[in-house]
Amino acid sequence: MTDAKGDGSSARTGHPEAHYGRPLTIERSLSVGPATDAAVVGERLYVIGRGKVYVADISEPGAPKVLGQLGGLGNTRQIVVSRNVAYVTAREDGLFVVDVAEPSQPKLLCHYDPIELATGVAISGDVLFVACRTFGVELVDVSNPRKPLHLSTVRTGEAQSVAARDGWLYAGVWGTSELVVVNVKNPRKPTIAAKAPLDGYGDGVDVRGNLCYVATGHHSRATPRQKEGDPGYGRGHGLEIFDITNPEKPQFVSRLKMPPFYSLGMDMWGVTVSGRYAFVADTFNGMFVVDIADPKQPRFVGHRQLDYVEGRKSDDFVGGLAVGRDVVYVAGGYSDLHVVAAPGLAAPPTPEPDHPPVIPPPEPQPKGRFEVYQPDGQVYAAAFAGDTALVAAGSAGLHVVQLWPEIKKLAEHPTEGFCMDVKVLGDRAYVAEGKGGLSIWALEPLARLGRYRADAATVKQVVIPPPGKYALLHVGQNALHIVDVSDPSDVTCVLKDSRLGLLYGDQIADGLLEGRYACVFWHATGAYWYDLYGGPKPVYSGDSHGHRLDAQNGMAFLEHEALVTHRGKYFLLRRDERRPPDELPQFGVEGHNLNGKPCRFGNRLYIANRFTGRVTVLDIADIKKPKLLDSFELEGNPGRIVVHKGAVIIPAGYQGLLVAVTD
Repeated sequence: MTDAKGDGSSARTGHPEAHYGRPLTIERSLSVGPATDAAVVGERLYVIGRGKVYVADISEPGAPKVLGQLGGLGNTRQIVVSRNVAYVTAREDGLFVVDVAEPSQPKLLCHYDPIELATGVAISGDVLFVACRTFGVELVDVSNPRKPLHLSTVRTGEAQSVAARDGWLYAGVWGTSELVVVNVKNPRKPTIAAKAPLDGYGDGVDVRGNLCYVATGHHSRATPRQKEGDPGYGRGHGLEIFDITNPEKPQFVSRLKMPPFYSLGMDMWGVTVSGRYAFVADTFNGMFVVDIADPKQPRFVGHRQLDYVEGRKSDDFVGGLAVGRDVVYVAGGYSDLHVVAAPGLAAPPTPEPDHPPVIPPPEPQPKGRFEVYQPDGQVYAAAFAGDTALVAAGSAGLHVVQLWPEIKKLAEHPTEGFCMDVKVLGDRAYVAEGKGGLSIWALEPLARLGRYRADAATVKQVVIPPPGKYALLHVGQNALHIVDVSDPSDVTCVLKDSRLGLLYGDQIADGLLEGRYACVFWHATGAYWYDLYGGPKPVYSGDSHGHRLDAQNGMAFLEHEALVTHRGKYFLLRRDERRPPDELPQFGVEGHNLNGKPCRFGNRLYIANRFTGRVTVLDIADIKKPKLLDSFELEGNPGRIVVHKGAVIIPAGYQGLLVAVTD
């Protein structure tokens, strides 16, 4: 614990008092390092950051004392605590469930594999709600915290944060700038009940009484908003209030704007309501206290912008906050957990009555167009060794499965982390084991030969194009590693690269163009080409297509070019192409959206969209005139489709491995 009463550089820190309320003082800091979120339950403060959760005693609210900690929790983002169990989202590292009953010795109960980047989290009774960004919100049964069970997914749009009460879920949705209200009274069958527009990208949500509070950021709906000085640029930061007396018809009440700014990267905004005040976390703008006694006329009464961080040439950002007695615990993303004095303003929120949803027993699934192999984990990918399927089954590990004449599990191999991808080339299998890195296996019999650990980061995708000397790996949030796998017992990294933007998943094209060029795309900066076999070792070729590509899309190699799905159609991309997609010929099928990850088998193109669940099948005998053969939507999240001896195999997340029924 360090005293820190200095207010930072007055020239750099703070906002005009006349409008944003009096500046509040940082009394001290917790000395735990950078923090992303905090929660208060009774006389305990829970803080997360840099892969750790800390438990502190706050019987003296202004002088918290750390009692215990637990590490190894990955890229921590949000925390909620219920019944002595902490649920910590960790983006690409999943969800961690921690027993905090003994504050001096927090214990890991479970590492759960969510459907996408675990970002926001809320709980109501035995149902945990995990905001998984572009995949929507995942509902999880945590009646047994040691073994959470997937219940369902609701496709809200790009959900950042959530709140739940009385069988209703409220999601702050980012890209479409909306508050989305979901009926979750049957948590196995959630249904969207309403959407309300926000004047900023949606994020933090809190519900008190008959009002819903939403924190927003980035740009407003005003146009244009592409560059500084535009009417909408950076003007989405604010607090919005809705009347949810009827949750199916939320009514806008008021809005209060924070100072405009735009900074890509730390895009997280939160709100906690206690009594007559809302406490808003607005990243680099700092923390604001808003008087909401009159919801129609909210007003600022105090604020605290965090101090300037010289090493980063930037103000610190507020990742999250929790409210205590006369203090606010503010998570500084570059610095520490700070204790901000707020006498007469701050008081711990009083829990409100909640009638949580009741989880009904699962219903038997009617026989349809697919036979289903259903492991305990979610199915990410499948590959074939002969006629036997190797299945990447998430938390359930690597499964060996017979699919014909009947589906039967032959073997199960635990993996160190979530089993997220599998490829077969020759007599070896290559497995992306999440935090366990890349493992290489002999096929006959199936046995692990070696492993590559990627700087303690997760490995989510592996591509092993012929002749098989090099494998391309998706590592962590946005890194590419190319490794030499010639000797499975001594795998060596020969190239590392990262670009602006994220690798959400499956963004390395499968195979090589012209027998030597690999391609990877980052969603913000486009596609980059790598020459694997043109010299003594792989290098970036110097070729790139520097135009944004949506993460839900992907590419499949043709003979001399790549087919790239984009904005509901596809275009053809040569290595030397520099023109933006809008200047290239686009091919599609009228009335059908072709977004998703494409796979080509002969003259058929299979497109699977993990965001929406949509699967599309096209005849591309004439590449410029595709013909629709089939289109359907799945409950699960379909990954890259495999066709084996004419049979269509779909890895579909928690819906299982789907095997098309043939006559």
